[in-house]
Amino acid sequence: MSKGLAILLISLHLLGNTEVGQLFKLPQLVHHFFQHHRQDPNIDFLEFIAMHYSGDDGTTADDDIDNQLPCHNFHQNTLAVVYTSMVKEISIPDITDWKTTIFLSHLSSSTSPKHVSLVLQPPRLG
Repeated sequence: MSKGLAILLISLHLLGNTEVGQLFKLPQLVHHFFQHHRQDPNIDFLEFIAMHYSGDDGTTADDDIDNQLPCHNFHQNTLAVVYTSMVKEISIPDITDWKTTIFLSHLSSSTSPKHVSLVLQPPRLG
């Protein structure tokens, strides 16, 4: 009993709060396509999809129906992080062949500058 209830609750959550529920809106998409096809018999399905998903379809009378199409308006923010495996091994060049150049500093290496020693002090009591 509890396993069936858990499956039911998980299913309701997935259908209500994820994009899986958009599959139930597919009949609305087909019905709306046939409405447009009756108005303009020269329109095919790909033109219909391009009109409704890449921009404005040109008619404001059916905007409420357009907003109910599947995957048309998402009200959730989803962040997905995808990690892929390395396809090619990256070779690291041997750094012993590189020439080094010594750059002279204006600061003495034995003492730190005053502004660094002022910031890096332990907290004092009182």
